[in-house]
Amino acid sequence: MATIIKENIDKLRSWLENNQLDAFIIPHEDEYLGEYLPEHNERLQWISGFTGSAGVCVVTKTKAAIFVDGRYTVQVTKQAPKALFEYHHLIDEPFLNWIKQALPKNTRIGFDPKMHKAVWLPAAQEKLAPDYTLQPVTHNPVDILWDERPKPQLSDMVLMPNDIAGQSSSEKRLLIKEKLNKSGADCAILTQLDSICWLLNIRGLDVSRLPVILSHAIIYNTGNVDFFIDEQRLADGFHQHVGTGVNLCPPDQLEETIRKLKGKRVLLDTSSSNAWFKLQLQNNGIDIIESDDPCTLPKAAKNSLEVKGMKDCHIRDGAAMAKFLCWLDEQTEKKPLPDEATLSDKLETFRREDPTLIDLSFDTISAAGSNAAMCHYNHINQPQPGRLSMNSLYLVDSGGQYQDGTTDITRTIAIGSPTHEMKQLFTYVLKGHIALSSTRFPKGTSGHQLDAIARQFLWANGFDFDHGTGHGVGHCLSVHEGPQRISKAPNSVALLPGMVISNEPGYYRENQFGIRIENLVLVTDVTTEGDQNMLKFYPLTRCPIDTRAIDITLLTTDEKRWLNAYHQQVWLDVSPLLSEKERNWLKNATATI
Repeated sequence: MATIIKENIDKLRSWLENNQLDAFIIPHEDEYLGEYLPEHNERLQWISGFTGSAGVCVVTKTKAAIFVDGRYTVQVTKQAPKALFEYHHLIDEPFLNWIKQALPKNTRIGFDPKMHKAVWLPAAQEKLAPDYTLQPVTHNPVDILWDERPKPQLSDMVLMPNDIAGQSSSEKRLLIKEKLNKSGADCAILTQLDSICWLLNIRGLDVSRLPVILSHAIIYNTGNVDFFIDEQRLADGFHQHVGTGVNLCPPDQLEETIRKLKGKRVLLDTSSSNAWFKLQLQNNGIDIIESDDPCTLPKAAKNSLEVKGMKDCHIRDGAAMAKFLCWLDEQTEKKPLPDEATLSDKLETFRREDPTLIDLSFDTISAAGSNAAMCHYNHINQPQPGRLSMNSLYLVDSGGQYQDGTTDITRTIAIGSPTHEMKQLFTYVLKGHIALSSTRFPKGTSGHQLDAIARQFLWANGFDFDHGTGHGVGHCLSVHEGPQRISKAPNSVALLPGMVISNEPGYYRENQFGIRIENLVLVTDVTTEGDQNMLKFYPLTRCPIDTRAIDITLLTTDEKRWLNAYHQQVWLDVSPLLSEKERNWLKNATATI
């Protein structure tokens, strides 16, 4: 493998020489800037061997450096050969800083503007000016040099019926039309795949874990759409499904169509679109309105039929989880105990019993013992998966993409008898989870105003966790959906009825154990006796929380009442979908405390 990587680096260095560049930047991105990449766009893996989900490589004529975050500091040393690469921390040692230190002044650094966010480019140019020049390239050198590049695995387009989507595509386009007219924009360029699929009520599997179709779109203030996709990819009945006003365009006409927008005011979300789009608009003298993707907010606030689908799929997903946890308890009585890969595969098997499952919603985090202290651990990236051990904790974070919704759940399971400290910290996390789930808040409240509610019991005892408390979740779309979130970071987006968001406080003790309890919750209206209506969270997830990991003495009467009520609802909704053995397990797991 090291030999192949060296050959790839040598090819790139020859390309640099031929193109009069001193370095080239290769991030783990593609033109859609999504969370997941299809195999044919894994350019960072081609140049380095690194398979993680975040990173950047900079190759110069004499050096190569790879930058990854804390999740991958061990993995990168095993995949990117030490003889070829310097290793750096993506956050603590930014690659632009490294460029200024490693390269002499007056050097030219190549980059593919389609691989970087539009907001990144001016900030990067300012940081490197005046001594370094960022030079955009028309064709990505990796695409030119990659001899055996995998072919795109294009899936069949699926038309999402209105009785699942809740609104026709025509109705959605009228809504966006009104938003564009209010903003003064003549049109908006849509670059986020989930926005396009939401707007047209289509789905696909072009990207693993994300049910989308690779495409671009421009929506005009008339409600009409230019949809850039090969005609052969359309599902039967597509035009009837979307209604009039959707103009099919070959993908290679995108640049020409943008040029024809001269004289119009074009809305572009520079926080989610790649820099190529902004450069195209600027180079053609087109007036840009920098604003949020107009589909983002209406997509996030689910309608009544989308809410129904989210509720229904969580009950079926809860049945898969119950089957898995029942099976898991049986395994702890056997020797040897199963490893993380076996556990992950078994859980997927139970999920795939449901014919409405399209895909997993992300790679399952199956983490035994000390591995759970890495909150984004992936056993696939390890030399060998860890194995369960007695008197410890097992953390499993998983989810499914169903035809009627998306799930994401984390449970931390007692294996044998956890230590008193493990149970104590588990209970602090649980208390925060219950507090956030139970809170009521006025309309206009944003997620960062609620974050401390979930952390208060950890904080009170000198603990914390280093990730957000909640992220938005799509409807058979991205498992990490904006704009809503719950975290320490300020976020001005108010939580709205219909939004789905995770509630996932945790705690992580390095090299020892990790704890996370995650339910998805729905923002709903609630009538109070006060002088204003409020909002609250309705738990969607249907799966017991392991009472064997709780220090019951730390729970208040109200917290016990919440847990018992939640478990009673899990029992009522999930038990009809289980076998007699599994029902007996669930009855015990949801017993009153």
